[in-house]
Amino acid sequence: MAHGVPCFVAHRGYPALYPENSLVGIQAAILAGARYIEIDIQLSRQLTPYLCHDDDLRRLTGHNVYLTELQDDEIDKLTVSCLDITYSADIKPVPIPRLAEFCRYLVQHPQVTTFIEIKFESITRFGLNKTIDAILPVIEAVHAQCVLISFDWELIALIKSRQMYKTGWIIGHWTDEQSAMAARLQPDYLFSSVRCLPEKLDQLWPGPWQWVIYTVDDYATALDYAKAGITLIETDTIGTLLAS
Repeated sequence: MAHGVPCFVAHRGYPALYPENSLVGIQAAILAGARYIEIDIQLSRQLTPYLCHDDDLRRLTGHNVYLTELQDDEIDKLTVSCLDITYSADIKPVPIPRLAEFCRYLVQHPQVTTFIEIKFESITRFGLNKTIDAILPVIEAVHAQCVLISFDWELIALIKSRQMYKTGWIIGHWTDEQSAMAARLQPDYLFSSVRCLPEKLDQLWPGPWQWVIYTVDDYATALDYAKAGITLIETDTIGTLLAS
């Protein structure tokens, strides 16, 4: 990708217009021209991977339940609405998709790379090995299109030991300790919230990784970051920014 030109990542699909992490939102993002997608994964009680950011489903479904405690058939009955009510009048609630369903769609779009964030609630509940073993077989057919990412450095280290998957570590703070951990992990991508970045972007930690930042929803700001060398930028408004 060209230096100074933003390359946008569809953060949770297209949540400005569609339910987050939904197949309809992901499809709309790819139709708009997205070549990078970011999704979130939580595991059901049966260790089935679902595309969902939250374990507590109150925000997304209105039900006071936890995805990691539910059986698959219970999750499959739930629906998620578009959270931005300004634009959601014509968008019907949709089911929470399984990772397997997403992968069957992804294989039809070999030009698309997907960042798969493995959420800490599932890691905490089921442990590192069970979590990884639940996800890796599901993405096997599209693993070349996938980058496994997490805040959990132990998970990233364990995935890297498999020597087959690209990885991304999400930093939580801009500290010397986190910098040292990045140097130790050597991920393919290093993710940061824009709030974590230093004021002077020439102070970014050097390394073999490519920086990815989140979340930016206006083109002028994205262009400023790209000119500073951060070209991969997550956005909730993928269609709008790709058309800019």
